[in-house]
Amino acid sequence: MTRKPAIKPRRTQEQRRTETQEAILSAALQVLSEDGFSKFSASRVAARAEVSRGALEHYLPTKNALLVAATQYAMDHAVAHAKGLAERANKSEDPIKKFMLDSEHFFFSPGYRAMLELAMAANGEPDLSRPFQPIVTKARESLNGIWLDTLQRAGYPHQKAQDFVELTHHLFRGVFLAKTWLPYNTDWRAMMKIWSALAPTILGPTISKPQKPAPARQTAKPAKRRAVGSIPG
Repeated sequence: MTRKPAIKPRRTQEQRRTETQEAILSAALQVLSEDGFSKFSASRVAARAEVSRGALEHYLPTKNALLVAATQYAMDHAVAHAKGLAERANKSEDPIKKFMLDSEHFFFSPGYRAMLELAMAANGEPDLSRPFQPIVTKARESLNGIWLDTLQRAGYPHQKAQDFVELTHHLFRGVFLAKTWLPYNTDWRAMMKIWSALAPTILGPTISKPQKPAPARQTAKPAKRRAVGSIPG
């Protein structure tokens, strides 16, 4: 007896709206990453997302609205990814390995290059810089806090954990820039392996009883460490 194929439930209007918005924002990040800010346009995004220009403008009527929404979308995904890996690390998986994987995922993703394009553009466009900077700053505070908390739960001292998180992120930023724009080959995976091997030396021994996570110090805020419009993340 031939079985009839299962009938998939019809998507609700809200589901269709969410899927369309996600397609638009994902496409915006792809256009920024592949074509750069100078060639960014709503028309290119609509074509990449396979939606009409009218549908795009229904949700995001201006170029800046589209760019700001794409920034929020990228940062929300970065925080969600970090939380997922941190939860696994808190269940007895290696927190250093999970932190390094999350850092690699963030700094070597198309989304990070898109954010760099936006950061450079925001330098000369106050209307873009004003909403862009707080989104990136808040996300970086969340990301730092997630891994600082995770490393402390594993028993590493607060100060050592914070230093390791910040040093790792600065290293990844530099390696990404060299890999992406400088005219020579960079064996970034080998560098990451070396850095991972050095992690126990930087973090030091764990304490006998895992620390209760302390709040991240204010100096961890990226806005305090660099000028407005500089490299995000």
